[in-house]
Amino acid sequence: MSGVYPWGGGTVAFDQLIPTKIYDIQEWVSDSYIDGPLGQNCTLVYPDKWTQCDNCIFDLGSNRSSNIYKVGGPQSFPANSLCPRCNGVGRLQEPVSEVIRMRVYWERRSWVNIGIKIANPDGVAMCIGYFRDLPKLERANVVLLQSDLKGTKVYECVREGEGRPHGMRKNRYFIQYMRRTGSG
Repeated sequence: MSGVYPWGGGTVAFDQLIPTKIYDIQEWVSDSYIDGPLGQNCTLVYPDKWTQCDNCIFDLGSNRSSNIYKVGGPQSFPANSLCPRCNGVGRLQEPVSEVIRMRVYWERRSWVNIGIKIANPDGVAMCIGYFRDLPKLERANVVLLQSDLKGTKVYECVREGEGRPHGMRKNRYFIQYMRRTGSG
């Protein structure tokens, strides 16, 4: 009988009791919380990407730089010396990051009412974002979150546990706890 209620001659599932319009209003309000002034831009920092150096000719045999200047490269260098851009490695390490919007709550009292107990709430934030951004968040090594006072500090955080579906339909938003790791 769980989730099904007998009324009249048949049974009605619980999700059929709530009009679709209520779901739509809840999503509209939640969207405005994330996209509006209550949401924050959060930077996802992914593992570094390695690209071939654009300043020297790459030697496929040794899998390193040939230390020969590539015509049109940004920084010329004399023969028989290391490429100044990649130091003879032949590849450049580029940091990769992306910005997503989430609601960020740093105070435990903002989320304690949902029944989750956290032993040490210091340095823990609860984030609510769009479900489409959860795979991006899971791939990130570090997430940069702003402090309570916007524009004052940015904290490096890592995911604490797994992200979970959130909202009435459980298919549009997620909740993810983040723990501060340093910097800020």
